[in-house]
Amino acid sequence: MSNIFEEEKLYPYEGTIKKHFEDHYDSVFIALLPFFQLDRKETDKANLKKARLLSHEEALKEIDLLKKLPEANRDIYSYDNDRYPADEEIFRKGKSIRWHNIVKGSDLAGYADLNTALRTSIGALNRNFTRPDLMEKLNNYTESESIYHPTEGAFGMLSMMAIYKAFKLLGRNEIMITDEFYEQTATVDLDRLTEYEFCDQIGGKDYYLYSADKEILFTIEWDSFFFLIATDHKKMDKLIANDLFEGFLCNDKTEHSWAYTLE
Repeated sequence: MSNIFEEEKLYPYEGTIKKHFEDHYDSVFIALLPFFQLDRKETDKANLKKARLLSHEEALKEIDLLKKLPEANRDIYSYDNDRYPADEEIFRKGKSIRWHNIVKGSDLAGYADLNTALRTSIGALNRNFTRPDLMEKLNNYTESESIYHPTEGAFGMLSMMAIYKAFKLLGRNEIMITDEFYEQTATVDLDRLTEYEFCDQIGGKDYYLYSADKEILFTIEWDSFFFLIATDHKKMDKLIANDLFEGFLCNDKTEHSWAYTLE
């Protein structure tokens, strides 16, 4: 019997997702990071995404190491975009927009196409797999509706708010927060924290959130626009019934790269 906590394997990078978690959980949900709009009069439509493709000149200014490397045809993205909404503003004014609505409005075929469009937009795919046509459909729609894109590899404020509600719903108040490299784990008591204070505790590289009794786990990885929720089927049924997260349950064949096999 494996112990993913002791072995520091809280994300299933390889193989089927349910198989990875089978010694701990019988139900796993792929939760999609929501898009969002802000309740304000004006939106900076040039900054609907955290990631920004740099020109060659901008990249040289921001990254000294590039000056020492031979010239190459490479895409460099920056996340130093202070015009993207701050977490506090998203908390106060953010309205979650589901992937279902983005798919419908942008005329994409489904979740898999939307995931590919998002990953294309941040340069996360090999050039042979990029789909600029899908990205263009997505961008045209989100710009027309002033919809902000989620940021990959982080739970994001709206997801953290939903996670807080999920822990409360299941009566789990002692929560463990572990960073990407398993170097630090903090314990927080939700009875002593407001919803915003809990969200503010979680940093951009905190990839693993779980109850102290380990009965529910939220886990993400650095290049994804979704995260996983792992628990038992009774708790999962309760979460799904309360509609806190958009997504779908893993079947016995679902892998991390589900977007390439989703029917």
